[in-house]
Amino acid sequence: MTERSSARSSRRNVTGFLLLAVPSAVAAALLVLAVPYYAGASARIASLYANVAAPADQTLRPEITAYTIHEHHSLAAARRDLSAEVKAEASFDSQLSQITFPPGTDPHAEQLVKADEKRIKLIRLQMQARTLRELRLFDATDQAADVAVEAQVSTIRRDLGLPAASGLLY
Repeated sequence: MTERSSARSSRRNVTGFLLLAVPSAVAAALLVLAVPYYAGASARIASLYANVAAPADQTLRPEITAYTIHEHHSLAAARRDLSAEVKAEASFDSQLSQITFPPGTDPHAEQLVKADEKRIKLIRLQMQARTLRELRLFDATDQAADVAVEAQVSTIRRDLGLPAASGLLY
């Protein structure tokens, strides 16, 4: 009997050991694989952000320049410029919301989208202006809305290790 119980005991010990050793080895292997993945995560996220921001900036820059010219001479053209600006900003916001940011940056990305949404509402109001003078009355408010967006962009770019957005909106 003691031989049987001794054999059972040793089988239990081996089984118990395997129940602990195998999952531990798998967890260790996953950890080894995860370290390089997460080490490059911030660079990937920065690249994703830059890939969304660069086309938005390229689209917005000429629209803003055109608006600056048209706001003094052509109401219809200025409205078209503002409409294109709204479209570009909404597209940027949509693409930005698809990026999974790290916890420290995520609130700033959400605040950027909210600030952009406020600016879009303001621009839509501006598009309803009936005269060039009425249209230009929104310019100071637009600039204040730009400051809110720029503050979030600056924080996001700093958190992602990207250079400051000098001359760029995003």
